[in-house]
Amino acid sequence: MDLHTLFLSLLLLQIAMGALDTVAHHEVMEKLANRRSAALELKLHSARGFVYGFLFLVFAWIRPQGLWLAAVWALVLIEVGITLWDFVVEDATRLLPNTERVLHTILAVNGGAMFAVYALATRSDWALPSALVVAAHGWMSWALTAAALGIAVSAVRDGLAARANAAEPTPRPLLAQHPQQHFLVSGGTGFIGTALVEGLLAGGHRITVLSRDPRRAALRFGGRARCIADTAELRDDERIDVVVNLAGAPVVGPRWSPARKRALLASRVGTTDALRAWCDRASAKPALWLQASAVGLYGAQARSAPELREVAPVRGDFPSELCAAWERAAAPVGEHGVRLTTLRLGLVLHRSGGLLPMLALAAALGGAARLGDGKQWFAWIHLDDVLRFVEHAVEHAGVRGPYNLVAPGGCSQAEFTRELARSLHRPAWLAMPAAPLRLLLGEMATMLLDGPVVAPQRLTDQRFAFVHPVLASALGGARAGLAIDPRSDYVGVGHPGEGHGTVATH
Repeated sequence: MDLHTLFLSLLLLQIAMGALDTVAHHEVMEKLANRRSAALELKLHSARGFVYGFLFLVFAWIRPQGLWLAAVWALVLIEVGITLWDFVVEDATRLLPNTERVLHTILAVNGGAMFAVYALATRSDWALPSALVVAAHGWMSWALTAAALGIAVSAVRDGLAARANAAEPTPRPLLAQHPQQHFLVSGGTGFIGTALVEGLLAGGHRITVLSRDPRRAALRFGGRARCIADTAELRDDERIDVVVNLAGAPVVGPRWSPARKRALLASRVGTTDALRAWCDRASAKPALWLQASAVGLYGAQARSAPELREVAPVRGDFPSELCAAWERAAAPVGEHGVRLTTLRLGLVLHRSGGLLPMLALAAALGGAARLGDGKQWFAWIHLDDVLRFVEHAVEHAGVRGPYNLVAPGGCSQAEFTRELARSLHRPAWLAMPAAPLRLLLGEMATMLLDGPVVAPQRLTDQRFAFVHPVLASALGGARAGLAIDPRSDYVGVGHPGEGHGTVATH
């Protein structure tokens, strides 16, 4: 193997590892495109991506000579400078997982070896007349061309996401006119939890975040929140006014095997049991306990089911069993006089996380699709209204018991898809039959194809003012939220349903 072929081989290896880093860490684990704090890092990724794309095309088809070779090395030095700047920004804004640090080290070593080989392969080209000589390298040239196109698309996306994140307003202060409260938030680094903690901090309240990774949580909130890994760190005489229990592993992910079901159940019930045990021994009980659940509690309803005006019986599918167990674990806190309010969440919409960024990306690429016949119900609520309900619950002592946190403007899945595509100026002409989805996803397909029509009966009875009562308003930020987000942080197991009845909690 000659030196130039060795260089191209190392370059392709570098590209493969870089793609793995981007997908696994930037997209799946960190979801940088949806984080307001990642605006600068995304700008650097975008700039570096365009430099990479140009260099890949040069290395694929051109052999620069003389002064043109100096121009290529100048671009390489620019890329190195951007990468070093990126390292500094990463360390200042987030705690990198060990896998990302290891991969960065491997990329640095391979990059050094790669450019050392390139220097050796081109050492005689400096003395030649300045020229750009066409030099193809078979399949390697085409692979590098494909990589250049891919990274250019990624660079554009990162640049748009950086602009959207930079324009994102600072968190709205929550309960700013309310006397200072001490909130204990489990799941505080998830999609809903992050927005809640940032809003409460902006409102001047004290926050304790219960997190599996308190160091990461502390960095995310700039050290403004106390972050703990275990309820054992809470003193028995500690005064906490409000407990917000959001913790739970994401339900969207691997198939629901028996082991996966046990993990989902343990992540919810285990955390709730630990919080309840602290509440049992605490000398001063919290005044309010906000317990997350989901409309999945109601189970899959047949389309011929009669209209339901009260809590439906659990139907025995896994989402309903999971939600029921979650709610049962929290129920005993009421025996201590704690006001227990349960948030039965629909699908929570916002550009910063949940399912909307993934759905918006698919729609933007022309992939908006009707699932099954599309008549199944899509019970949704905007993140702003979830946060508004937290304020409502804290401010009104009469808010207790279960509430369906869904917008009054619920719709069918087909209607949601058409509205999302319309908001992005894209067509919605694709259809995915139900059978392949059930075969591919197994029992998880019930989240997409089955369930009841759920109404926010208690909220409308109490004249709760929705910020986003209709879908067009809720999708206003969809264009800005184009990000790959396969591992949703959505904590509930609510899902669109197929019934025509209305499950209304009174």
